[in-house]
Amino acid sequence: MQKRKIIWIIEHCDIKGIYPFERAVTLANLLQDENVFLFIKTANRQLIDKLAQTGLNIVLFERYTELKKKVRELEPHLIIHEGKDTQLEQIEMIKPYCSTIVHFDDFGVGAQLIDCHLVALFGDSHDETLTHELAGSYAFAVPPNLEKVAQQILETPDSSIKGSLPHIVVAFEDGDSNNLTYRTLRHLTQLHIPLKISVAIDDEYKHDIDSLKMMALSRKNTEIIQKSDALLQLMPEADLIICNANYTPYKVAAAGIPCITTAQHENELNYAFTREMNGFIHIGLGRKMKQSIIQNAVMELLLHEQRRERAVRKQRALEILTNNEILKNLLLDLAYSRHNIAQI
Repeated sequence: MQKRKIIWIIEHCDIKGIYPFERAVTLANLLQDENVFLFIKTANRQLIDKLAQTGLNIVLFERYTELKKKVRELEPHLIIHEGKDTQLEQIEMIKPYCSTIVHFDDFGVGAQLIDCHLVALFGDSHDETLTHELAGSYAFAVPPNLEKVAQQILETPDSSIKGSLPHIVVAFEDGDSNNLTYRTLRHLTQLHIPLKISVAIDDEYKHDIDSLKMMALSRKNTEIIQKSDALLQLMPEADLIICNANYTPYKVAAAGIPCITTAQHENELNYAFTREMNGFIHIGLGRKMKQSIIQNAVMELLLHEQRRERAVRKQRALEILTNNEILKNLLLDLAYSRHNIAQI
């Protein structure tokens, strides 16, 4: 059977961070038996350099008019869009040249015209989705480096405190526009119990790091870890993770680690994955975070072993590490027109 031509279109979106690029690369690697092309739009030179090292067919673009020409030349069987929310005219421009269009987490009006919408960042009303929407935790693809770390953690399922001090990891990915890293660390330093605190600072963090380092000096056993994969490095030793409510909780749930989430902005307030039913404590909008609320949530998880066990059990029941196979098969079915999408 003829190989399918599959195009990924990935546009950088500040509030979604770089995970859409990671998801695209992860799934594109799983579909390398087909002819796969990644069309990239981003001003992040470091990210472009990383993508160039993947060995995938990477094509940079600036405007949708360029994209239309490329799509028309390739005549793909499947187009997959990631990152920025789309407008109607963007989809109208390329729709005549492809039989099936799939989007991930697109909250723009352009999603009305596509064939299938896969939603990991679903809201509380995701049970009432449109006929072309598939919303659920399976829409999160697991990058290989995360899978490796999660497998390591899953080999030791005990949820008891690992070291002599409870270890809290603070990790606000996707830019941390309201500097919740600083706010959270300030609240944690006021807790009058012995703790180890590690703050993960990735390449997207845009704020002053010296102020964090100065605060870390004011409390014993507190350190700032500045690396692109800081969270993954810290996950195996974390007893509790405090993070944003975007894609990061999926990384936590892949391994099963007690977790407190807070929204970096109003969009994240709408995402329903980080709720109690999936093993999280969600404390609302981060910039309105009160010291008493986050401290009470921290103490609840550190003092009650059964609470930690329940959180870990709910996260691991989601079986996030099986997602890649589900997504691979779904995308192949769509590329080969094996299903009526409305009946998937």
